[in-house]
Amino acid sequence: MKTIYFLTMLLLPAMVVVSCKDDEEGTSRQLTQTYTYNENIRGSAGVRGELVLSELNLADVIGSDPAKNLTKAELQLASSHLEISGLSQIESTDTVAIVLEDFTIKVGTRPAVNLGDCTTDPQGNNEFGSDMQLSTNQIISLIQNFFTDLTTGSKRARITVSFTPNVDITTTDNLELKIYFGGIYHYVTFD
Repeated sequence: MKTIYFLTMLLLPAMVVVSCKDDEEGTSRQLTQTYTYNENIRGSAGVRGELVLSELNLADVIGSDPAKNLTKAELQLASSHLEISGLSQIESTDTVAIVLEDFTIKVGTRPAVNLGDCTTDPQGNNEFGSDMQLSTNQIISLIQNFFTDLTTGSKRARITVSFTPNVDITTTDNLELKIYFGGIYHYVTFD
């Protein structure tokens, strides 16, 4: 009888220590989420401009608790692409195609990447169409960098774009840079 009592008294504190340790580690959770980052872009005809777009915080994508307790994240390539939308809706006095010459994107502090000329009527190798879902290797690399900035360190990402439009573009023209991405986010909850 004393042996059973002794073992019980020895086992009880061990169970308490193990259960406390589980509370400190939390419960692993997973969230699959798609998101569209979209920002208006504008410019003056013939002038190369640079726009620092709004910063995106991870908490805006998946919520503050999952963002605060994020352990890892995986970009879902099938859900990832970039689009410049609204260029075809801008009115031009000429009958020429509207062009955003040397459209360049910079993610965070990384070197800028020149995507070429965005136009309503792409003809050459260095041109790409507006209002099209772009997912070339170069675009996916940019999105991966954006996602990495978003899910590591300060958990926020910033995009800078630069280009030379051949017409004036104002915020009322609703020309937008859109970055679509999907991710699987692993985080911990504590009860």
